[in-house]
Amino acid sequence: MEIPTGGFLRQWRKNLQLTQSELAELCGLTQSVIAKVETGVVDPRASTLRKILRALKREESPERNHTVGDIMVKEITTLVQSDTVQASIDKMVRGGISHLPVMNADGSVVGLVSESSLLSQLGARQTRVDEVMRVDFTLIDVDESIGEARRLLQDRELLLVSEKGELVGLVSRIDMIRALRRNENQG
Repeated sequence: MEIPTGGFLRQWRKNLQLTQSELAELCGLTQSVIAKVETGVVDPRASTLRKILRALKREESPERNHTVGDIMVKEITTLVQSDTVQASIDKMVRGGISHLPVMNADGSVVGLVSESSLLSQLGARQTRVDEVMRVDFTLIDVDESIGEARRLLQDRELLLVSEKGELVGLVSRIDMIRALRRNENQG
């Protein structure tokens, strides 16, 4: 992948009729950082460059999905560690869902309960979920690319999505397939 120059980024921004301040707001940076990157005064970190590129891409094609945050399921049903297997089953059946993140008292994700983790526990419905949950879950950032999420989902059933350390969504394989189909139909 070729790394874009500051001049390229400036021209792209101008073609989109954005000011430096508007671009800065779109990507969560300051106007002075945008100016320094565009003029070549600073060599931006990869994370800064990624934020700028994603903002420009979103502005260029707002109808397309670009990040995990664009495709994630935002309404999440969760469990706490002290919930029972029976409570998990009830929530899954009621919500028509197959995975439930397990949270600790601080609100951090500590595990994941799935249909498969419950199948062997149907006879022990009063067992706490922290005894049956999986701890091998994958947590990715809301700004991660759809391409990276797609790669991860080849080996995982589900990705938990965080923003500033807080759980904000999830992406399953079917969510990814739907998003790719939408992008294909729009492109």
